Amino acid sequence: MFRRPRNPSLVDPPRLHPARAVARWKPVEDVYLLFLNRPPDDVPPDDGGATIVAAASLEHPELPQPDARRLFDRLTRHPDRSPGALVFVSDLTAELASEGRTWRQVGIDYEAVTDRLVVLHRRGEVWALRLAQLSELAVTLLASNSYAQIYVTAPDGGPPQPLEPSLFQARREELRAMIRADLERAASGPKLH
Repeated sequence: MFRRPRNPSLVDPPRLHPARAVARWKPVEDVYLLFLNRPPDDVPPDDGGATIVAAASLEHPELPQPDARRLFDRLTRHPDRSPGALVFVSDLTAELASEGRTWRQVGIDYEAVTDRLVVLHRRGEVWALRLAQLSELAVTLLASNSYAQIYVTAPDGGPPQPLEPSLFQARREELRAMIRADLERAASGPKLH
């Protein structure tokens, strides 16, 4: 239901405006990217899971370029980014939308990059934290951004009602804090491969 279809190869050349290409001279360290798993990456299939990788993983030489480098820049050079940030792909999508841009317009096929990260993780070449069996609400919160209208089941069993944006954001930040705590525990222990 929340799976992303694979993007066709990019045909439009990237049009980067110099002022928007890099907002910060030096990248922020200790930033993490969270993306939803895609078939056939789900183990077991359709478990509604997600994967978290360190931004530094995007510098792996086997990742598609220049997409991985551009994704790294978007992830680590945003003016609001701080060390320890856990950034959802949907956060990046919202940042692009606030600039009136899309992934295609900035020349990043993030799905090709994240698919390859999963392969590298399975080969033990990239550290990742895999989250499995997320609830439907968690998947919705991870996949959606502030521009999305989310509907929830009415308590009386009536038709779905729109979720108030402030409540949506509060729930999303609660989920981010829970995942961040799991990430800190995993990162402080032995490296998982």
